[in-house]
Amino acid sequence: MSLQNFFLQALIQWNQRSLRKLSPEHRFKRQRRFMAKDLSRVNARTHVQSSELAGVPVEWVMPQALANTGNGPVCVYFHGGAFVMGGPNSHRDMAAHLAEKAGLRLLMVDYRLAPEHPFPAALDDALAVYRALLLQGTAATQIVMGGDSAGGNITLATLQAIRDAGLPLPQAFFLFSPWLDLNNQGPSYTANAKTDVMLTQQVLHEAVALYAPGRAPDDVRLSPLLGNVAGLPPGLIIASTTEILLDDAQRLHQKIQTQGGQVQIRAWPKTPHAFPVFARLLPEARDALQVTAQFIRQQLART
Repeated sequence: MSLQNFFLQALIQWNQRSLRKLSPEHRFKRQRRFMAKDLSRVNARTHVQSSELAGVPVEWVMPQALANTGNGPVCVYFHGGAFVMGGPNSHRDMAAHLAEKAGLRLLMVDYRLAPEHPFPAALDDALAVYRALLLQGTAATQIVMGGDSAGGNITLATLQAIRDAGLPLPQAFFLFSPWLDLNNQGPSYTANAKTDVMLTQQVLHEAVALYAPGRAPDDVRLSPLLGNVAGLPPGLIIASTTEILLDDAQRLHQKIQTQGGQVQIRAWPKTPHAFPVFARLLPEARDALQVTAQFIRQQLART
């Protein structure tokens, strides 16, 4: 464990203990305000541009050398935040780092958040953006798709929707600490309850109540891990050995392999949930993004 990782986890743990003293409503509001702040530090080599696709706000993040080309590979990215918080501000550092290492244009989708816009608003936005990219002439073989935590859920559910609609699938996908089964059950919920400094089963249940009130979590569009994963493009899953969502990552890996797909999984020891997002702070995050960039380049080279 790096020194940066040790101090970051201590800070997260202290903050989470403070938040748990609040009511769920106050906790949600405070976390949303924090994740909406722009604390990113993108360097001069990175071009950032807000835009819109299919009526959905998006943000392009790419190396300056690609800013005026208008073509080349695209990574469609869905941020985490339990479906109720987060956005380009919270994930811009990660996006800039991955875009530079992979040599592509990264498209962050600022999908609608619950509880103002409950399920399936986020999934509808995700599919609309992908359709718009295809209509603009971007070849599916030049698209990769990824997301972290709840964004990993949206990524997998969108891939399934693309396949079921008969649209061309992206060339590859990647997931960071994906939250894929909203029943929130599994051995890692118990085994890692004391080592996950960010998430608890209670917090996840509260998020589900905001995201999909009155809906059964067994709906495969809510819990895409329970759906059909056959016929998906090659994938990479990165998780932490000490997070409560580890089972979701491992179950997806096993299920894709059982159904004949190609997927890799890498589990980093003693890192926080969705740790690649902390690219500016953690050497472990930068290592994971380097692995992801290499995977992306290899998959795009197949064309």
